[in-house]
Amino acid sequence: MKPHRILVTAAVTLVLACATPVLASADTAKQATASMKLNGKHVSSAAWGRHLVATFLDMLKTDDPVPALKPFLNPVFQIQRTNGVRQDKASYLAKPAYLSGYELSQFRVTRSATTIVATYWIAVQGSVIEGATYTAAPNPSIATFQFDNGKWTMLSYANFNKPS
Repeated sequence: MKPHRILVTAAVTLVLACATPVLASADTAKQATASMKLNGKHVSSAAWGRHLVATFLDMLKTDDPVPALKPFLNPVFQIQRTNGVRQDKASYLAKPAYLSGYELSQFRVTRSATTIVATYWIAVQGSVIEGATYTAAPNPSIATFQFDNGKWTMLSYANFNKPS
């Protein structure tokens, strides 16, 4: 599959996932806003989106990310890979990615009540996914998060990094 088709497929998948109506009460939306604190200080949606992405990526730097990922990934979580492979929560937890480091740039975060969408570029160091090593050059990514039952969880993730 051509890279631009993969990008379009991933983007359409994520748009459809985000377009699903979220019936959040005003109280839940207020709780979501109130939860956006770092070091005890309320932060912007942009800062919170960046924090959520970094939280996910930091989990992938550990020897065993599964215990931390399990509650962080939403039950309907999906990931779309550059090679066309799609995984749900269970299959991702069976074979999570590993990376030794990363650098984030060009963040854009949008928020509507209880949903955050973050697009950004990521340069990874030592990224190994199902035995394949991936390039360290910056590549675009998108992540979506939802506030539900008192916590933020990751709904979906896609990146467009190619194996080296």
